[in-house]
Amino acid sequence: MEYNHVEHGDVLVSGNLLNSFVDLHRSQLELSGVPQLFYPTLFDKLKKQIFDAGDYFGITEVENDEGETVQRRVCVTSEHNLLKDDPSMIFLIDHAYTYRINNIRNELEQLPDLVERLSRLMLISSDEENKINAIIEHMWKFNHTYTLATNEGNAEDREPYWYIRDEFGSAIEHSDQANVRLVPFLSMIDGQMYTLLWLIKDIKCNESVTVDYVCGIHDEVIRRAKLVPWTEDDLSGDIDYQQTEPNEQYFNTGRENESLPSSDNYPRIDLTKLNRTINVYTDIELVRNHLIDKRFQLVEDLSQADIIFTRKHFKDFKNLCENTQQFINQYPFENVINIKDLLAVICRRTSLPIDNETLQSYPLWLPTTFNLTYELPKFISYFQHREQKNLDNHWIVKPFNLARSIDTHVTKNLNAIIRLAESGPKIVCKYIDKPLLFDREDSGLVKFDIRYIVLLRSLEPLKVYVYKKFWLRFANKPYSLDNNYDDYQVHFTVMNYRYAQNLKKITCEEFIPLFDKQQQHHHLKWSDVQENIFSMIHQVFERAILKKPPCGMLSCHRSRAMYAIDLMLDENGQPYLLEMNFMPDIERACLYYPTFMDDIFCTLFLDESNSNVIDISSK
Repeated sequence: MEYNHVEHGDVLVSGNLLNSFVDLHRSQLELSGVPQLFYPTLFDKLKKQIFDAGDYFGITEVENDEGETVQRRVCVTSEHNLLKDDPSMIFLIDHAYTYRINNIRNELEQLPDLVERLSRLMLISSDEENKINAIIEHMWKFNHTYTLATNEGNAEDREPYWYIRDEFGSAIEHSDQANVRLVPFLSMIDGQMYTLLWLIKDIKCNESVTVDYVCGIHDEVIRRAKLVPWTEDDLSGDIDYQQTEPNEQYFNTGRENESLPSSDNYPRIDLTKLNRTINVYTDIELVRNHLIDKRFQLVEDLSQADIIFTRKHFKDFKNLCENTQQFINQYPFENVINIKDLLAVICRRTSLPIDNETLQSYPLWLPTTFNLTYELPKFISYFQHREQKNLDNHWIVKPFNLARSIDTHVTKNLNAIIRLAESGPKIVCKYIDKPLLFDREDSGLVKFDIRYIVLLRSLEPLKVYVYKKFWLRFANKPYSLDNNYDDYQVHFTVMNYRYAQNLKKITCEEFIPLFDKQQQHHHLKWSDVQENIFSMIHQVFERAILKKPPCGMLSCHRSRAMYAIDLMLDENGQPYLLEMNFMPDIERACLYYPTFMDDIFCTLFLDESNSNVIDISSK
């Protein structure tokens, strides 16, 4: 739609400027569903900073017997009914506070006036001793989220922003029959984020203004679950928490399937019988610098390679197997173990259901895990059952596909878990509330996790190996659960990218005797713990091939792979699988162990054994 000259009140809006505004904001306007009749008014109000909602609406308060405000609502105060087809009926709402969740406590401690404002906005009692804790507890009924998509910048830029609307915007209540829409909007005019309000129904004078808090969700059970922060609904009585495996369509969602060979009769290649140097093509600098075994040589032409070792996701297995004699460092449909939500599904195969008495889930080595997209009602029911049994209810919320603990949060607040899912697809895992701790001489008893490099040479028959040297990551501060869930240095161990000044480095050779000494009172020996870890890793791959693609991995004679497995131990030494990663960071491995890359290539491609690699194929 082109605009020439459009009247808005007494102001003549330039058609060229308006068209430029619409072009600049088109994707936002269309994705948010802003009707075109509001574009001229929106442009004018943004340009002139017109906040005129107060001319049409007012906030009414409900008080209890003690005179304290216990509820607010917004009503139409205009003398005339408001019409949804009136092009002036779009309004700007300001934001009281914009923040990132992990920063909120530190920021509020420095902004006492904001603490008072948010306390009043959230109807927190003036007698509350710790208003910051109360704000963090209550904010999930008031906050909203957006992420600024950028092609540049670092991974932390993908951390979502959360915001709380001003007093007017925060007072608008929910209704299934809403009469307005509210959406966040980034104005390129001044670079500021606003909330837009526009009418979707005619509203009479004195009528309440309402919005659908879960707009766009039509499934009644999902709507009910997402509204729990406001309704406090109990789902434990009628929603079954037992988990069932999703259908094949779920495994295909949002991905391009691999092309597969027509049959299993493609040529099998034995690189040890080439009678020449094996050509390796790689886009990984660490491989280029540390693969020194003379039986391999690097080539720049991919077509000349015998081995392709790449970070890029590979899809064309049909061409690889039928038209080349090359190997690739990936397996078809390995996404089922590298994406967090699918990994949990894979690991639950052949396991017992959740025990209805103890609420223990299986296998024991997998933290209880729910997908917050399609299992939210089941999770809420399970959470509420645990609450009724007075079981620990600390959880960790993780994005499907982000690393380095980005947008990952520890909480026991059910409302927080429900709302956190709005910033992108997430799983929620039972937090290991009683982890095995390591005594850091400079910090005290801290959490730690362990990373193993796993080598997959074959799926059928299963040939899987573990690199003998493993890596350790430590928290910087002593572990506790004393309402400090937003203290990254207590609950997380990835310190390479933040708080690196306190990063503890220790080799596995140094760790093992310290572990055995520190865990004497638990009667734990590292050799026994490691056997359980190897058994767990073996079971993951066994379960990954129980179903055909796309629900499982596919055996391929031309595939080899290296994965990282991250795990933690509880106070009894029980290992818990945290995640698996394709093509992990191997910088420390190459730095500490000069033969690492040679060991990997010889195991995967020459089927050679050596003292640095442990065969766990029969664990």
